[in-house]
Amino acid sequence: MSPNELSLVAKHVMKLLVERRFDELETATNGKRLSADDIEGAVDDIGGKLVMPPEPSWKDLRITPVRNWQGAFALVLQLWTANGRTPHSVELTVHTKNGEPVIELDDIIVQ
Repeated sequence: MSPNELSLVAKHVMKLLVERRFDELETATNGKRLSADDIEGAVDDIGGKLVMPPEPSWKDLRITPVRNWQGAFALVLQLWTANGRTPHSVELTVHTKNGEPVIELDDIIVQ
């Protein structure tokens, strides 16, 4: 996947989080690792309403190839509220299967 495609996946995941569409996010990630209830609980623990990160922040998206897994990438998305960037983040693994992106929501880090 290209960096642009990975960025689109990241923005889609972020949009689902910001809009609190947790069931859709669970479906998009095939429910691996985190259920809609787990996701909602983590987002609620952040203590503020999430907002989409400002457009310039997407250039800082951390993308790391997964070792020993060709075509898989680890992404770390910083979470934002109306007050700005938070210390919280979302960790994803993205790869393709049959030409389609597969999204795994690994964790939501609430500090």
